[in-house]
Amino acid sequence: MFTRNLLILIILSSCSITGIDTDNLYFDDSFSNSDRFQFNKCLSNTNKKFKLNNLEFNYSAENINSLGLEFNTRYFLSLTMNTQNSDDIEFDSMRFNTTNYISSNMADSEKKEIKNLLISDICKSMRNYVE
Repeated sequence: MFTRNLLILIILSSCSITGIDTDNLYFDDSFSNSDRFQFNKCLSNTNKKFKLNNLEFNYSAENINSLGLEFNTRYFLSLTMNTQNSDDIEFDSMRFNTTNYISSNMADSEKKEIKNLLISDICKSMRNYVE
């Protein structure tokens, strides 16, 4: 039992020590550390240099039923990528979600999860552009 737990701890710590090459990506102040990590992880296998600007995460909610218990929420994420050739390319992504806990801690954690999914969607589009 102890050996198994120790082995798991060693594997997890070795994964977290592994470095990600961040020399090819530059960010402006609109990106949080979590956002930067996710983009670096996604785009670390390319040799091209990019500058990512103007990350905007917005959402809007509207009532679905007359009691106001459920909301249809639309999430938007957009950013601009500046390439080595000075081309400005805009990427955006959108998702819908229906929820009934608009003002709780679950809504905040759900919002973070959806933002991560939107970043993942944009990363896939960026990788297709790079390749």
